[in-house]
Amino acid sequence: MTDIQQDILKVIEREYDQLSPQLRLAARFALDRPDRIAFYSMREVAAQADVLPPTMLRLAKRLGFNNFNDFRDRFRDRIEAPGGSYAARARQLQMRKILTSGSGLLREICDADRRNIELTFETMDDAAIMAAAETFIKAETVNIIGLRKCFPIAFYFHYATRIFFPNARLIQGQAGLYGEEISCISERDAVLVIAFDPYTKETVRAARVAQDVGAQLTSITDSVVSPLAVGANHLFLAANRSPSFFRSLVGAMAIVQALVAAIVSKLGEEAVDKLQASEAALRDNNTYWMNGDGR
Repeated sequence: MTDIQQDILKVIEREYDQLSPQLRLAARFALDRPDRIAFYSMREVAAQADVLPPTMLRLAKRLGFNNFNDFRDRFRDRIEAPGGSYAARARQLQMRKILTSGSGLLREICDADRRNIELTFETMDDAAIMAAAETFIKAETVNIIGLRKCFPIAFYFHYATRIFFPNARLIQGQAGLYGEEISCISERDAVLVIAFDPYTKETVRAARVAQDVGAQLTSITDSVVSPLAVGANHLFLAANRSPSFFRSLVGAMAIVQALVAAIVSKLGEEAVDKLQASEAALRDNNTYWMNGDGR
């Protein structure tokens, strides 16, 4: 039986790998959405986690609680702790409404993504972002992998940093060359991997290769129990809830934008010089539309 006086999320993280598949689903929901556990009934939580109510009860007992209410109280205590952040207290107020306002789709999307950004930045700090930026700057080659729905995030990072890292590689596996591309990763490299549940197998494979060869691995993912979190030198968690069928990319894009800003900050005048040279080349090539230039 676990010590329930510990932070409940830490307890779940520690026990996660020993849980059955159904209990893992319930535990994953508790890790990703602790506020929902705090303010919803067992039946409502189970429906949102896509498990049966008895599964939530089994999880509570597996973690050392007598019933679901005691389990839920631990999440309420966590939010209501005197040292809790302003955001945590705001969550408490909002969640007591149980999200029954009946707002329209656009409002729901807007609220979800605003919340995603807030939750994402709550788990980050300047030191972590700067440390990750340093690994990219020092690397011989920067390898970037984000496939399927995460490709736009990977592409943006590559696009925004290409003038700073001319040897950077956006790994895509075109023409079936994925294996060859990731086999080129070395211990002198930095690797950025991006994936959300369900995790693309090739992205997880790239992360494993990076770890095996001793490259510096930066992971942007959605949970501490994500396969990309295991062994990452730098881990950033992106909140990605959405009323749409695809998970939101807003949180992950915010992380990447912060990484780009940190890289520019650390490079200092070198970054400014390279940006000025790039802008001059773009102007010379008439890349951008200029009203009235006749082109």
